[in-house]
Amino acid sequence: MQVKRIDKWLNAKELSDGLTKKNILDWLEEEGSITARISSHAEFKLEILNDDIGVAEDEEYIALEIPSEEVRIREVVLYGDLVPLVYARSIIPELTASKGYPGLGTIGSKPLGDLLFQSELFIKIRREFAQFQTSSKEVVWGRRTHYLVRGYPLSVMEVFLLS
Repeated sequence: MQVKRIDKWLNAKELSDGLTKKNILDWLEEEGSITARISSHAEFKLEILNDDIGVAEDEEYIALEIPSEEVRIREVVLYGDLVPLVYARSIIPELTASKGYPGLGTIGSKPLGDLLFQSELFIKIRREFAQFQTSSKEVVWGRRTHYLVRGYPLSVMEVFLLS
Protein backbone atom coordinates (compact mmCIF):
# COMPACT_ATOMS: atom_id res chain seq x y z
CA MET A 1 0.00 0.00 0.00
CA GLN A 2 1.32 3.40 -0.93
CA VAL A 3 0.29 6.67 0.68
CA LYS A 4 1.93 10.01 0.06
CA ARG A 5 1.61 13.11 2.17
CA ILE A 6 0.28 15.91 -0.04
CA ASP A 7 0.22 18.79 2.42
CA LYS A 8 2.25 20.12 5.33
CA TRP A 9 1.86 18.77 8.85
CA LEU A 10 -0.71 20.72 10.87
CA ASN A 11 -1.13 21.19 14.60
CA ALA A 12 -4.48 20.53 16.34
CA LYS A 13 -5.69 24.13 15.99
CA GLU A 14 -4.89 24.24 12.27
CA LEU A 15 -6.65 20.89 11.86
CA SER A 16 -9.85 21.99 13.58
CA ASP A 17 -9.86 25.22 11.56
CA GLY A 18 -9.47 23.35 8.26
CA LEU A 19 -11.40 20.10 8.65
CA THR A 20 -15.12 20.00 9.34
CA LYS A 21 -15.94 16.33 8.67
CA LYS A 22 -16.83 15.10 12.16
CA ASN A 23 -16.38 11.39 11.35
CA ILE A 24 -12.77 11.98 10.22
CA LEU A 25 -12.05 14.34 13.13
CA ASP A 26 -13.25 11.66 15.57
CA TRP A 27 -10.59 9.27 14.27
CA LEU A 28 -7.84 11.91 14.11
CA GLU A 29 -8.55 13.12 17.63
CA GLU A 30 -8.91 9.63 19.16
CA GLU A 31 -6.84 9.55 22.35
CA GLY A 32 -7.19 5.82 22.94
CA SER A 33 -5.98 2.84 20.97
CA ILE A 34 -7.07 2.72 17.33
CA THR A 35 -6.79 -1.08 17.55
CA ALA A 36 -9.24 -1.12 20.46
CA ARG A 37 -11.58 1.25 18.64
CA ILE A 38 -11.69 -0.98 15.56
CA SER A 39 -12.03 -4.14 17.68
CA SER A 40 -15.00 -2.70 19.56
CA HIS A 41 -17.05 -2.41 16.34
CA ALA A 42 -15.66 -5.04 13.96
CA GLU A 43 -13.48 -8.10 13.63
CA PHE A 44 -9.93 -6.80 13.85
CA LYS A 45 -7.11 -8.01 11.62
CA LEU A 46 -3.54 -6.74 11.26
CA GLU A 47 -1.52 -7.25 8.08
CA ILE A 48 2.24 -6.63 8.28
CA LEU A 49 3.50 -5.01 5.09
CA ASN A 50 7.05 -4.42 6.33
CA ASP A 51 8.85 -4.84 9.64
CA ASP A 52 12.55 -4.51 9.05
CA ILE A 53 15.64 -2.41 9.56
CA GLY A 54 16.04 0.27 6.91
CA VAL A 55 16.53 3.92 6.10
CA ALA A 56 13.64 6.27 6.85
CA GLU A 57 12.73 9.47 5.00
CA ASP A 58 14.88 12.52 5.78
CA GLU A 59 11.84 14.32 7.16
CA GLU A 60 11.22 11.46 9.62
CA TYR A 61 14.72 11.81 11.10
CA ILE A 62 14.23 15.56 11.46
CA ALA A 63 10.87 15.06 13.19
CA LEU A 64 12.39 12.54 15.61
CA GLU A 65 15.45 14.77 16.11
CA ILE A 66 17.86 11.89 15.48
CA PRO A 67 20.75 11.47 13.05
CA SER A 68 20.15 9.63 9.80
CA GLU A 69 20.79 6.00 10.70
CA GLU A 70 19.19 2.62 10.21
CA VAL A 71 15.91 2.31 12.09
CA ARG A 72 13.16 -0.26 12.38
CA ILE A 73 10.40 0.64 9.93
CA ARG A 74 7.13 -1.12 10.62
CA GLU A 75 4.26 -0.73 8.17
CA VAL A 76 0.92 -2.41 8.76
CA VAL A 77 -2.69 -2.23 7.64
CA LEU A 78 -5.45 -2.48 10.23
CA TYR A 79 -8.69 -4.04 9.06
CA GLY A 80 -12.21 -4.04 10.45
CA ASP A 81 -14.37 -6.84 9.05
CA LEU A 82 -11.76 -7.35 6.29
CA VAL A 83 -12.04 -3.71 5.16
CA PRO A 84 -8.73 -1.79 5.27
CA LEU A 85 -9.24 1.12 7.68
CA VAL A 86 -5.78 2.31 8.70
CA TYR A 87 -2.32 2.26 7.19
CA ALA A 88 0.29 2.72 9.93
CA ARG A 89 4.03 3.41 9.68
CA SER A 90 6.18 3.39 12.78
CA ILE A 91 9.77 4.57 13.00
CA ILE A 92 11.64 2.92 15.85
CA PRO A 93 15.27 3.98 16.31
CA GLU A 94 17.67 1.25 17.42
CA LEU A 95 18.35 2.88 20.80
CA THR A 96 14.62 3.10 21.45
CA ALA A 97 14.22 -0.62 20.76
CA SER A 98 17.31 -1.62 22.77
CA LYS A 99 17.23 0.78 25.73
CA GLY A 100 13.79 2.41 25.72
CA TYR A 101 11.59 -0.66 25.44
CA PRO A 102 13.34 -3.87 24.30
CA GLY A 103 10.04 -5.48 23.24
CA LEU A 104 9.74 -3.03 20.34
CA GLY A 105 12.15 -5.05 18.25
CA THR A 106 10.06 -8.23 18.44
CA ILE A 107 6.43 -7.16 18.22
CA GLY A 108 5.63 -9.65 15.48
CA SER A 109 1.94 -9.73 14.62
CA LYS A 110 0.85 -7.84 17.75
CA PRO A 111 -0.46 -4.31 17.21
CA LEU A 112 1.98 -1.66 18.38
CA GLY A 113 -0.98 0.14 19.93
CA ASP A 114 -1.29 -2.70 22.44
CA LEU A 115 2.16 -1.80 23.81
CA LEU A 116 1.67 1.96 23.64
CA PHE A 117 -1.50 1.90 25.72
CA GLN A 118 -0.55 -0.87 28.15
CA SER A 119 2.71 0.67 29.39
CA GLU A 120 3.11 3.99 31.16
CA LEU A 121 6.64 4.18 29.74
CA PHE A 122 5.31 5.60 26.46
CA ILE A 123 4.80 9.35 26.81
CA LYS A 124 3.05 11.21 24.00
CA ILE A 125 4.89 14.44 23.33
CA ARG A 126 3.37 15.74 20.09
CA ARG A 127 0.76 14.96 17.46
CA GLU A 128 0.42 16.45 13.98
CA PHE A 129 -1.99 15.96 11.10
CA ALA A 130 -1.84 15.99 7.29
CA GLN A 131 -3.67 15.00 4.14
CA PHE A 132 -2.45 12.02 2.13
CA GLN A 133 -3.14 10.55 -1.26
CA THR A 134 -3.55 6.80 -1.64
CA SER A 135 -2.34 4.78 -4.62
CA SER A 136 -5.92 4.98 -5.94
CA LYS A 137 -5.66 8.82 -5.84
CA GLU A 138 -8.11 9.14 -2.95
CA VAL A 139 -7.39 12.00 -0.54
CA VAL A 140 -7.50 10.93 3.12
CA TRP A 141 -6.31 12.25 6.47
CA GLY A 142 -3.65 10.96 8.81
CA ARG A 143 -1.77 11.80 11.93
CA ARG A 144 1.71 11.31 13.32
CA THR A 145 2.26 10.92 17.03
CA HIS A 146 5.66 11.29 18.63
CA TYR A 147 6.44 9.42 21.83
CA LEU A 148 9.32 9.17 24.25
CA VAL A 149 10.02 5.88 25.96
CA ARG A 150 12.60 6.25 28.73
CA GLY A 151 13.77 9.37 26.90
CA TYR A 152 14.16 7.66 23.50
CA PRO A 153 12.01 8.76 20.52
CA LEU A 154 9.46 6.82 18.49
CA SER A 155 6.90 7.94 15.91
CA VAL A 156 3.68 6.34 14.76
CA MET A 157 1.91 7.61 11.65
CA GLU A 158 -1.65 6.47 11.05
CA VAL A 159 -3.45 7.21 7.80
CA PHE A 160 -7.19 6.69 8.00
CA LEU A 161 -8.44 5.12 4.79
CA LEU A 162 -11.89 6.68 5.23
CA SER A 163 -13.48 9.27 3.00
